[in-house]
Amino acid sequence: MRKKQFILYFILIILGLNLSSCLTRKNKELLYFKSLSTNTVSDVTPYPKENIIKSSDLLQVSIFCLDEETFKIFNASAANTSGGSAGIAGAGNVGYLVDDSGNIKLPLLGSVKASGLNKIQLADTIAKQLTNRQFAINPIVSVRITNFKITILGEVAKPGLIIVPNEHITIIEALAMAGDLTIYSSRDNILLIREKDGKRITRRFSLNSNEIFTTDIYYLQNQDLIYVESTKNKATPLSRVSQNLSLIITTFSFLLLIYSTSRTIK
Repeated sequence: MRKKQFILYFILIILGLNLSSCLTRKNKELLYFKSLSTNTVSDVTPYPKENIIKSSDLLQVSIFCLDEETFKIFNASAANTSGGSAGIAGAGNVGYLVDDSGNIKLPLLGSVKASGLNKIQLADTIAKQLTNRQFAINPIVSVRITNFKITILGEVAKPGLIIVPNEHITIIEALAMAGDLTIYSSRDNILLIREKDGKRITRRFSLNSNEIFTTDIYYLQNQDLIYVESTKNKATPLSRVSQNLSLIITTFSFLLLIYSTSRTIK
């Protein structure tokens, strides 16, 4: 009789050890950057020079000049512009929307091509038009993208839109702002969707590879979309019940083992 009990208890112990091993193995699968070696030095990927402006970007254009009369003209024109397009000469944080044709409409200057240029190039274009058309003398023009945003969907803690005021964000920073990946996320198969030059680009990357730091998608661009897929073995409600039931049975078996052992000793 004692031999049979011993065999039964031995089987229960093995099951318990297997369960612990599975949990440990699952925790190892949640690690990041597994291919990185310790104590290494590598070159840092330089940040892209400038984001290229495209349709649907919302631009803040600020114009300053020494001529007081010219400044007042632009300021008044910006304040009286309808449709919420004012944004020139200190008129506030509203902006100019780049239309489907790639243009923005500025007071007095009218339609100005913005799509395909970076912020510095657009500022130079506006400054030259102001000077050539004698609206300002030596104007200082600055341009910002005020609706720089990233979309993150899938197996993250907080999916949704991420607004980036400084127009500078990496993949790692974006995932951190989304509350990190869930335990059911696939760290080896994350999808990035980017629209560039009228084309939709899709790239897949792994957070377990050190190549993520050297790829051209490490620094995100405006309106990028990241989708984190779930693992194939993501627990369904039914499987969770089975896991909980298995854990309860194993725990009960260990308690029974302790109880039986204590009685045998007595």
